[in-house]
Amino acid sequence: MPNFIGYVRVSDINKADGNSQREAIKSYADKNGIVIAEFVEEHISGSKTDISERKLSALIASKQSIIVSDITRLGRNKVMQLIGVIAQIAEYGELHLAYDERVICADNADDAETIFTVVGQSFASAVEAKKRSERAKAGHANRKAKGLSSGRAVGAVVKSKLDEHSAFIINELENKTAKTAIIRKLEERNCRVTRSRFYKWLEQRGIN
Repeated sequence: MPNFIGYVRVSDINKADGNSQREAIKSYADKNGIVIAEFVEEHISGSKTDISERKLSALIASKQSIIVSDITRLGRNKVMQLIGVIAQIAEYGELHLAYDERVICADNADDAETIFTVVGQSFASAVEAKKRSERAKAGHANRKAKGLSSGRAVGAVVKSKLDEHSAFIINELENKTAKTAIIRKLEERNCRVTRSRFYKWLEQRGIN
C-alpha cells in the first residue's frame, strides 16, 4: 500500500477549519483501512498563490498519495492549475477526497465526468465565497448609509489591511521567516506596514 499524506490547507487565521479537515480525513482513512503516514498543513490562500509557493508542490514532488477533505483544498478558481495538480498526483498515486469518498487515480484521471465534477465543485465554492464577501460588504455599506452601527462589539479587533494577507503571514512564520523579512515581502505584495503596526497586528490576533 502506498504512503498516504493528509493535506490540510487553511486560508485564514481560524484554526477550527484546519481541525475539521483533519477529522474528516481521519474518519475517511479509518473507514477505508488507510494508514496516514503524516499530515501536512499550511496556512495560505489558494486563490492568491501558485502551487509553486505552497507546501503542496513539494508534497506532489515526493510522489505520495494524498487525502484531502475536499477538492477545494487543492485550489478553488485556477481551473487549469487544478486539473494539472490532479493529473500529477494520479500519474504516480491516488488522490482521495474524504467528503465525497471519491478516489482519482490513473484509472479514471482521463474520465471527463469525474474531472469536470470535482473541478465544478471547486469553481462553485469560489463563486459562493465571492458572493458571501459581496453580501457582507453590501450589508456594511447599507448600515453605514443609514447611520447604524457596523455591529462591532466594544473592544473587538478592528479590521486591518493585513487581514487579507493573514494566510501568507502565518505560512511565512511557520517557515521560520524573520518578521522583518515578512514586512519586506508584504511591501512587495503592495501592502506597506510599519514594524510597530505589524507587531501590534500579530499581538491582537494572538499570532506568535
